[in-house]
Amino acid sequence: MEWMDAVQALVEEPWVRLTADVLVRGIARRVRRGRGSVAAHSEAGPATTKPDTEGTETAVTTVADDRTGEQLAESLLEGVGNEGMRAATRLLGAHRNGFWLRRLLEQEAEWSAAGTGQPVIDRSGPHPSVGWDAIGLLLFDQPWVIQASRSEMAVLEVAASLVRRCGVQLGSVVEAVDEGEFQLILRALQESAHGDAAR
Repeated sequence: MEWMDAVQALVEEPWVRLTADVLVRGIARRVRRGRGSVAAHSEAGPATTKPDTEGTETAVTTVADDRTGEQLAESLLEGVGNEGMRAATRLLGAHRNGFWLRRLLEQEAEWSAAGTGQPVIDRSGPHPSVGWDAIGLLLFDQPWVIQASRSEMAVLEVAASLVRRCGVQLGSVVEAVDEGEFQLILRALQESAHGDAAR
């Protein structure tokens, strides 16, 4: 738990708070001016289409029903005790009402079969959970399989980094995300370091 102590000590340093404040202001300025922010929309477009029985194409719909992103995250956290995994899953649930969790569920078979040999949704236990090993392998070996905007990819990479499955460049993340996403990431970092007490 040395790293947790180091993170906590850094958060308490005035220069770290000042730097974070400057970064947040810079992001807010960029968002207000409309430059550098791709967070308002996804470049990925619809997931995929597949022909139905009559040969017409039907858009793939969300298999995660009408639950909110937070509710979906909580359903994938049953039985998960690791703070990093809990924080990462909650980050994906809070980001755009569960954008990534819904995509994982929608494209589970495709992404699991993309050469990782591991499921993106782990159903081996009593409750399904996010398959962080598969996500880390996809991000490292086959990032082209996952099509998304820069900000969406940044959020997924940060989540995977919380469970030590992906290294991230913080400068690239700060440039890619908007202020709301930045705040979600900060909350996930705090929760990873301090557990549910940080919520």
